[in-house]
Amino acid sequence: MKYLALIKWVLFIFFVFDAGAVSSEKIVQSLLDKGKIAAESGDFNLALNHFNTAMGYLRQVSKTHPLFEEVEKQIRITKGRSLVARYKKRSGLKPTGKNELLSLREETEDIYINQCFGTVLAREIWYPREINRKGAVFGFGRRLTILPSAGVELSIKNGPEFTIRSVEAASFAIHENQIFDFHSGSFSLYSLEKNTRCTIKSPLVEVSLESEDPFAIMLAVTTNGGIKIIDLLGEIELKQKQQPSISLRPGQLIFSLPNGFSRKMNIELSTLMVTSKLMTAFEKPPVFFKKLKQQALIQALRTKKRFRSVVGDAKTNSDFQIKVLDEK
Repeated sequence: MKYLALIKWVLFIFFVFDAGAVSSEKIVQSLLDKGKIAAESGDFNLALNHFNTAMGYLRQVSKTHPLFEEVEKQIRITKGRSLVARYKKRSGLKPTGKNELLSLREETEDIYINQCFGTVLAREIWYPREINRKGAVFGFGRRLTILPSAGVELSIKNGPEFTIRSVEAASFAIHENQIFDFHSGSFSLYSLEKNTRCTIKSPLVEVSLESEDPFAIMLAVTTNGGIKIIDLLGEIELKQKQQPSISLRPGQLIFSLPNGFSRKMNIELSTLMVTSKLMTAFEKPPVFFKKLKQQALIQALRTKKRFRSVVGDAKTNSDFQIKVLDEK
């Protein structure tokens, strides 16, 4: 009987600790979401408060735990964005004040929403509004914030035809001179036109992209303020000021960092197609999806031996996170 009672007591303790762990993970995830929303609204102090509180719940957790890595990443990103904001303020580049915002009746119709789900906010220049339906339009210069569990696909109405997708906790702006200003998050960018050129910016990097043929890329803002770029279709040329240019072909990945480009890496396109929410989260796939499948098949036939892997973040131009997936 004493042995049975001991087993019951051990099981009781196990379930109590297990329930506590689940509860803590929910609290940490909630703090993460609140921190991301605060950061996108420009309140970096509040965001860091949420992230640091979340880190307090993870003191006893392994540093390789996904939540620990995510919270640590958000702290680094937010600190970097805070420094950039303070620098702009000292340089006289003050953000538009609320009293200076324009009426929604004056907003231009430059960008068209193709697909949208969840909550997407449009701020700056004109009064804030929520983007929540296909067919909505807004003007150049708006800063879009995609909240967790949301996504948007949009195209430029007039001029060179570029299309952007973004999902889950991202922020960016589109300017009329083909400048795409990516503040945080993950994106896909493509154009079906020939001889296109655009500028891609992150908090600390600016890259010129040129392509003679239709192209498609995926990109993400990294922890250190740079950009991870993956070529999906077409050959593109990338340029940074005072740095040698570099070209990418489908299946190649590179990090554009404040001190230049990283070395090229090859990734498996078929793995990317099924693991990226930029491809799978929307009701309709991107218009280039069939060509991407063809490109993935060509790549697979050319490659005799390969590892299925997902490339994550970059801290420096030689420090990358790469996860090799199990073959099943």
